[in-house]
Amino acid sequence: MQYDRKDILNAAIEKYGRDSQIDIMIEEMSELTKALLKYRRSGYLDILRCEIREEVADVQIMIEQMKILFGATDRIEAEKIARLFVRLEMGGHEQ
Repeated sequence: MQYDRKDILNAAIEKYGRDSQIDIMIEEMSELTKALLKYRRSGYLDILRCEIREEVADVQIMIEQMKILFGATDRIEAEKIARLFVRLEMGGHEQ
């Protein structure tokens, strides 16, 4: 079966609505946060890495929907990566 990723993401926004998808984004970010905290508290058990990957995938899918709703971030990301590069070259420890 063939499908187009962007078409599916647009269909989800259309079917469930903007506000619902924003709420889902918030929920997915929270689930990723909880999984990462659980991983750190566990002493970095490898078994939890799968859970984290799944949550990252969920967040990534929702990020793509947020980009559809709010606009592309390519330029902003490039600027932030460039600033990070400068900080790394200067030996900075700040994020």
